[in-house]
Amino acid sequence: MNKTLMRLSLTLMVTVMGASAAIKCHMWRDILPCDCQIVAPQTRTTSITCENMLSFTQVVELLRGHFHSHEKINLRLERSNLQDLQYRQFREINVTIESIKLNHDYLGFLEENTFAGMSRVTYVSFADTSIDAIPGHLWKYMPNIQTVDLGRTNIKEILLNSFEGLADIRTIVLPGNQISKIDKNSIPLQIQRLHLGRNRIYNLNGTLTGLRDMSWLFLNANEFEDLEGQLPYEASNLKMIHASNNRLMRIPQQLSDYPRLETVFLNNNEITSLDGAIAGCRALERIDLKSNQIHTVTATDFLECEVLDTLDLAYNQISTLNHSLLPLKSLETLNLSNNLLSEFCFSEIFGLERLHRLELSYNQISNIVGPASNLVEPNIRLTELKLDHNSLEVLNAALSGLSELLRLDLSYNKLRRISPDDLINLDQLRLLDISHNQLKTLEEMSKTYLPRLSELKATHNQLTILEHDFHGLPVLCDADLSSNQIVALGRDLVTKTRCKLEHGVHDGPYDTLKIVLSYNPILCDAALPEITSEMETNHTKVTGVSYHCPTLDELPITAKPNAYLGYVPEQASPTLPALAPFYAKSPYEPPLIRNNAERLDTPNQIETKIYPNLRDTQTDQRRTGDQYQTQHLQNLEGHNAEVIQSLNDQPITATLHQTVHINQTQETTPNINVSGSILIDPITQGQVINKLASDIEVLKTRIEAISVQNERLLNKTILELEHANLTVKVP
Repeated sequence: MNKTLMRLSLTLMVTVMGASAAIKCHMWRDILPCDCQIVAPQTRTTSITCENMLSFTQVVELLRGHFHSHEKINLRLERSNLQDLQYRQFREINVTIESIKLNHDYLGFLEENTFAGMSRVTYVSFADTSIDAIPGHLWKYMPNIQTVDLGRTNIKEILLNSFEGLADIRTIVLPGNQISKIDKNSIPLQIQRLHLGRNRIYNLNGTLTGLRDMSWLFLNANEFEDLEGQLPYEASNLKMIHASNNRLMRIPQQLSDYPRLETVFLNNNEITSLDGAIAGCRALERIDLKSNQIHTVTATDFLECEVLDTLDLAYNQISTLNHSLLPLKSLETLNLSNNLLSEFCFSEIFGLERLHRLELSYNQISNIVGPASNLVEPNIRLTELKLDHNSLEVLNAALSGLSELLRLDLSYNKLRRISPDDLINLDQLRLLDISHNQLKTLEEMSKTYLPRLSELKATHNQLTILEHDFHGLPVLCDADLSSNQIVALGRDLVTKTRCKLEHGVHDGPYDTLKIVLSYNPILCDAALPEITSEMETNHTKVTGVSYHCPTLDELPITAKPNAYLGYVPEQASPTLPALAPFYAKSPYEPPLIRNNAERLDTPNQIETKIYPNLRDTQTDQRRTGDQYQTQHLQNLEGHNAEVIQSLNDQPITATLHQTVHINQTQETTPNINVSGSILIDPITQGQVINKLASDIEVLKTRIEAISVQNERLLNKTILELEHANLTVKVP
């Protein structure tokens, strides 16, 4: 939050606190439905508010006789029908009115005699009331006015005598009208605050050039194309200019002439370059230039802006920075999103020790020049870096030196891998967003230590297996891995991770690490209860919403306990061909085995199997199940049984040779020594025998599952037919 907003918030807070501390008048019940509060007991100032009155006569009758004539009153009449006001006078209430607000009212014509005797009034507001013209004829009875609010009143012009006779006026508020004409010299010279925003002004007619006491000026949402020569020539106290939402094509060179200018809003214009217009603004603290057509910034554009803390250049056409930012030694927030940058070099912000927030989103950045570790210590102290929606494929360790970074957003890029060096030394990082990239594994992250990372977002990638990926994340609390292709979790995934909230809020001895796996195949795995239970023992909760899963007979089943939780497709091994998973679209074909070494290795990555569409009818399910059962029973009783029996009747050497030969292609040949005998590895021999026994048990389990499913489908079909009053003959 910038300083301007902080000041506004503080003012609002003080106002609210003042209102809450106000004391109701002792006669508040007597003037209902009006409200009465003492807002300043020391000055005997009372605030009276009347809403939805039927007439001004009703107001007089309610208030008259309840107050002394010397009591100071702030009177507010809102949303009322005051057509009879032209026939009455405010002096009938018999009080001293210092402030009057007639907002959202219906007034009719305003007679000047109505305001007779109101010389103590310093504040007048007709906001949101249709009066069509500035009521200059009323000012002779209120000559001490300091502030006039005429916002949204359908005023069309400011005439020479519109504010005549108001020697003490300092603030004029005229936003949201239809002003298109301003007479020269119509604005009093002593004006300090002028609001002309949201009108139809295209030329100020030299009216402001002599206003030397101006402190803030609102010209936003008009039709200006150029303000050069239309602003005050000398204004030593001018602090803010708001000229956004116009059609300005250049920045007025006069800005450098205002020694106290702190805030400038020039967003949503048609500015193409800075041309050094603000280079001499030594007091400038914030400038908003977003949504223009700026295509070039030079090394001299911010030359003397050493106290500038907020710079917004988003939504422009900047393709290079030309070291233009280096003079901004006080810069804290820099927004360069939605530009045309294709490369970013950390030398562009070298030495900006106060820069904490840098936004580079929605550019075309494909390269980050680094490594930053040579540049940032101790000169770059970013705490938030947004690089989302760019074209990064690699990071090249360019971020490795950002030791104070708290939040890093790399989403919506083209990252294919993250190396250990990419995140090294990010010891303060709390949030890492790498979603919407092309990552197939996070295994490399296990080699990087991020001691304070509590939230990881890695959705919409191509992750398949999580094994040791969290080993470098000791205090991780939230990991969103939705919309990937995850089929298995390593049993050691979270053994080195314990969620630890910095504020000390615990669910138990440890906080709970929450892993979201929505829209991943693993949520359809029959082993999901096992997965959930195993994770809970490590203070981890697995959650997520799955797509429509296949039917029971098609769900993958974990073949045997191993290093993973979930269904892991069969690896290359010297065994009989593995049965196809029930959800596979085509028979499973094991990979070619070229040698014993390859046969015993386990690949690091697996291909995710794709679930098919569900069966159209229950009849198709039953028919397919029956066919599958018959086919594999024949295979088991025929081919496999013959092989097993043959193997049992032969010496172990011949058994191993035949077993290996089953899975070998024509390209593979057994290893033979000089004498011609086959070399036998006892370890391989034992693995082959154990795998054969395991496969037989798996076959039996699957056949039993299919039989149960078929019986359920048959019973369900019978019940449905009976419910339809059809006669079914049960075999």
